[in-house]
Order: sequence, then C-alpha cells, then structure tokens
Amino acid sequence: MRNSVIASVGVLALGAIAAPNGGHSWNGWGFSGNGACMNDDQANKVAHNFEALIAAYTNDVANAVLTPGVEDYSDSVIELIDGGCPSSSPGPAAYIALGSATFDSRADFEAGQGGQPNITFELLNVWHNCDTVTLRWRSPLPNPGPAPPPPAVQEQVTGIVVLETTFNGWQASEQFLINTIYSEFNSGAWLYDLGVFKPNCSATPSKRTRSLPNYFARL
Repeated sequence: MRNSVIASVGVLALGAIAAPNGGHSWNGWGFSGNGACMNDDQANKVAHNFEALIAAYTNDVANAVLTPGVEDYSDSVIELIDGGCPSSSPGPAAYIALGSATFDSRADFEAGQGGQPNITFELLNVWHNCDTVTLRWRSPLPNPGPAPPPPAVQEQVTGIVVLETTFNGWQASEQFLINTIYSEFNSGAWLYDLGVFKPNCSATPSKRTRSLPNYFARL
C-alpha cells in the first residue's frame, strides 16, 4: 500500500515497530493523545464501510459504522438537491444553501440515504493518518434509474471523500466510527446522468470559458 509512512528518524522507526497497536500511545503513526492511531487495515475497513453506505445501504450498516452525531458536508450533493438552481429559482426540492451540512445526525442520514437506490461505487485510492481516512472513488454508472431513466451512455463520476473518525475501542467490532464526512465529486456529470443538465453538443464554439477565471481560460 502506498499509504504507508516510513519514519524519518531511525530510533522512532524502531520504536514504532516494537510497540503494539492496542492501548499504547505510539503504534507507528504518532501520538494521538489516547493511543488511538489506525493502521492500514483499519483505514481500509473505514473506507469499505463508507463504500457500503453508498453501494449496499442498510440502516444496520449505518448504525454500525456512523456515530450518532455524524455530519456530512458536500456542496456537490447540495447542487444535486438544488438541481443546479440558484436560490432565486424554484428547484426540484427545498433550496439548501451551499456550504450547509447535508445532514447533521445519523438519523438524518438514514432518513435520506434509506430512500435512495444503491449506486455502483469503486474505491480507487485510500490514504490515512491517525484518525482520518481520505479516499478517491469512481461510479461508472451513477444513475441506476428507473426514474428518471438514465441516458443511453452515462457520464462516469469521480470524487474525493475525507472521513474524520472517532475511536470506538480496540475490542469493538468497528474500532473507528465515521464522525464527519467531507465529500466532493463531479456533480455536473451526475446532473447530466439525472437528465437535469442537457448539454448543447453542437460544433459551435462555446462561450463558457469567458466565465472562468483567467488562469483556467488560458489552459
């Protein structure tokens, strides 16, 4: 795994190898105040727990892997909820301001996610430190349908998620619970897959680069 860290100081590296993982303040990653530093296997478990919430959701999974007060922040999700509409326009659902929490409790998450179809979700990369897991993911078929029906060829969606965790005890079945989620992804492609955004694919040059910052317009 590329997400392994090699200590730059030999003495610390030797100490990290010798120290056990449970109950000690140093386990190869650093001091976290209570010795609760996750290793690669535990980080991958957290990543796959998040994958299950998207690809194979049940309330039992949510209860097992999320803290009761879990919070999620994703402007990409809010853009989907708002249907790409600004606050001055009526959207498909009640408007949510960008920057707001998409949900602020496990119960809120279950109420929202429980009614959604499961989505193809592929883990591409996983990185971590003591208590935070970062993952990169892809969904080749993000709109499973049947309503609205997906387009003939769906645009794949790729995203990044940062998961802050809470230590749940070395003897627990889930040693690290997801406490805060920061998630962003290609919401433009997802709006297309939902039929909300209908691109103009003519050969006429687009003027859209004029609205981008000068740096991006020069690319």
